[in-house]
Amino acid sequence: ILAAQKKADKDNGCHSSCKQSIEDLLGERKVRKNTIPFILYCGCEPYKGTGVTTYHCHSKKTKFKCVNSFIFKVKDIEKECAVLELLVFKSDLKHSKDHGEKCHSKDDHSACSQIDHKELDDLIGTGICITVDLSCFCSITCLPAIHLRH
Repeated sequence: ILAAQKKADKDNGCHSSCKQSIEDLLGERKVRKNTIPFILYCGCEPYKGTGVTTYHCHSKKTKFKCVNSFIFKVKDIEKECAVLELLVFKSDLKHSKDHGEKCHSKDDHSACSQIDHKELDDLIGTGICITVDLSCFCSITCLPAIHLRH
């Protein structure tokens, strides 16, 4: 099937793929892209990473906050493991504050609900990193390359 498709359509590349994201990351552009965000899959389900941070909210006491995300940036590879940073959308943080949940981020229940209708430039790093065993994942979806602000 692949051989026949290649003969029939010389330009049958994917418009959204890890290969395309890597080409976009390394290409010459006015705004230098520095990150390929991605989603990992365990079996058929997207992997939701969970990390913990601390915050202050209308009090002087420091509180814990769980942050969940389906979107990651690779920070390092250590043997068969990867250090991944959890990425979130600024609009989710703002959306949560608008609905009375001050200082909390929105907890998304699926990868699509986290991503749908969001602006690429709105994706930010959390500074929260997790270490994962790469043998646990069977597939990856690369999102378009972006310039990630910290």
